[in-house]
Amino acid sequence: MNYVYVLTSNLNDYYYEQFLLSIASLRHYNKDSYIILLCDNNTYSTFSGNRLEHNKYLSLTLPIETPQGFTQTENSRFIKTSIHRYVDNAFLYIDCDTIISDNISSIFDSDTKFGACLDKHINIDRHAKKNDFILRDKKLGFNSYLSNNQYNGGLIYCNGTPESCKIFERWHELWNYSRTKGIISDQASLNMAINENIDNFTELDGTWNCQVSFNSLPYLSASKIIHYFATDSLLGTTPFKLASFHYLQEIKNTGTISGEVWDLISNPRSAFYPESRIISGKDMLNLINSSYFEYIFWLKNNIPSLFNLINNSLNLVKRLSKSILIKSNKKKNTGVEFYY
Repeated sequence: MNYVYVLTSNLNDYYYEQFLLSIASLRHYNKDSYIILLCDNNTYSTFSGNRLEHNKYLSLTLPIETPQGFTQTENSRFIKTSIHRYVDNAFLYIDCDTIISDNISSIFDSDTKFGACLDKHINIDRHAKKNDFILRDKKLGFNSYLSNNQYNGGLIYCNGTPESCKIFERWHELWNYSRTKGIISDQASLNMAINENIDNFTELDGTWNCQVSFNSLPYLSASKIIHYFATDSLLGTTPFKLASFHYLQEIKNTGTISGEVWDLISNPRSAFYPESRIISGKDMLNLINSSYFEYIFWLKNNIPSLFNLINNSLNLVKRLSKSILIKSNKKKNTGVEFYY
């Protein structure tokens, strides 16, 4: 049972710390797992000092030679889309920004050849990034968006057969092509590779890749893997405690996982901040997902004085409007008030 991670990291980012938390949680719930790390040579050279704790949990580390001149992101995608070349037999690929929350060995007993979960647990026609997916595919000459499915590359199962490895091979080929068109992300190429080999693909239940920032509530209670980061979440915010930069910085400073963090790993399905709200409904979600709302959020964090001025002005307008409505309502309804 091979569990595979791909890491490209430097001393200034938090990818190593995320990776360490994920493999520690994997080992916690899957004692006999065989955990493989694939990394580029630059990342491998940073494994010293406070970046050695991963050796407690790993079974094998494979430094991979990547093309000259590739960026850190390109190195990651190059390795990820060619995992099948370095790992024999079946494997489960897991993104570093995850926490394993259960035993996940059952995937290896399934009939799945190549499997992944829907991105944000939702079809394209209801996805906040629908237009982005379509425009990106058209730029690349892809048509996978016509399937109305967009699969997330954060967790991928491959049973190691020629049929499943064919999808990986095509994915790598299409990613190299998309890179020449200025698209470095690997999701468009993944979905096109799946679409071309759909008979060998199985959509996995959302519990396997529970993306907590979007539409995850139906899957959280039975989640096997919690995927907590999303590049299009609001300015990187997340309700999940183990995604906190406080804990990641603590690991960076000490090189170890504290008892407090282990307590969260031991019960990850409840590792959420108490201050939160559940937001639903198409109109409200469209607002939350808009660039306008994102700008307001940025304003509050970066220019709080201006945000407070705008917010206080709107509160004044709201109170004046409410007062007018109450007076008008009293006249129409002989004193019965509907506005408070």
